[in-house]
Amino acid sequence: MVGLAGFLGLGGIGDAPATAVDGRVGTATAAMGDQAAAAHPLRVLLITAHPDDETMFDMGRFKERGWDVSIALVTNGENGGVVEGIVADVDPLSGDDVLIEHDPAPGVWLTQPPAGPSIREIASHVALARQRRHEFLTSQALNGVTSVYFLSGLRSSDFEDSWDNGVKNWDTPLLEERLLQVAKRVQPDVIITLNPDETWAHRQHWGLARIVRQMYGKGEFDRPGEPPPTLYGIREHGWYDQSLVPEPGDVRFDRTAMSPVLGATYEDAWTKATSVYISQSSHPIWFGARVAAGLLPGYTDFDLIRRLDATGRPGLAAQFASQAPDSRAMAALPAKPRVVRLSRG
Repeated sequence: MVGLAGFLGLGGIGDAPATAVDGRVGTATAAMGDQAAAAHPLRVLLITAHPDDETMFDMGRFKERGWDVSIALVTNGENGGVVEGIVADVDPLSGDDVLIEHDPAPGVWLTQPPAGPSIREIASHVALARQRRHEFLTSQALNGVTSVYFLSGLRSSDFEDSWDNGVKNWDTPLLEERLLQVAKRVQPDVIITLNPDETWAHRQHWGLARIVRQMYGKGEFDRPGEPPPTLYGIREHGWYDQSLVPEPGDVRFDRTAMSPVLGATYEDAWTKATSVYISQSSHPIWFGARVAAGLLPGYTDFDLIRRLDATGRPGLAAQFASQAPDSRAMAALPAKPRVVRLSRG
């Protein structure tokens, strides 16, 4: 078992809360929640915008403890680009990017990194949505995820994938309704979304996170007879230098540490799960090319997550320290996640 010091990197601030969202939890209800948590594996709900957003944080520590992890995925990523290759010798001061990316269209082919033949034609946005869903589900099987909730249909695109539009065209009441459906089924002890304060990142990342934070602040994720879940946001430090600036509530986790239960370092386990995303720039080959060219900071040796609530309850750092990795608990996880579709088509 690795102690708390092994999980928190230098500069970590443990479970100190960040921006106050609520103060509803008292000592009695917190104690009730602690007793309830002991009766079942920790239930974690990730709420993300796109297939592969979860790769911004290593999920190996959840898997090795046998925690019950569910993911609510809002879009299908149907309007993202498809990576076809790497441009050699890119100067980050003069070149736009090191990657060759195209929007899905007839004649655009998906390559197998790091090199090799084209393996599939991505002829439409629906085809890309299917491809990205396939990558996502394959990756979550490796992560030991219990359940996946698709909030958009393949053809209906209930919630569009768009960098330019962000969340302005989303039906927010419908999104909130579906997130509440998921939360009622999952009954999460911990909710992890993206970072609501990183305005330099993808508009749909911080836009979704703000919706989740607002819902949390209104008590919409509260559970009868239990305290509300703790709330976290993934900081995008691997992609943006601004995310490296320390903030109150940050917790750092060592990626290079060895997990005897996983049989690998956390970084190696992350690399295996992320390597499934062959169409996307999150793939370690494509991502690494940008880092090598000086276009991205890279993840270095730590993961970074931010506490968003102010409940005063023990958070993930305490949970990691108090619950040791357990090979039997990990073995009890499903071979692949259960899929639930909450969409119009």
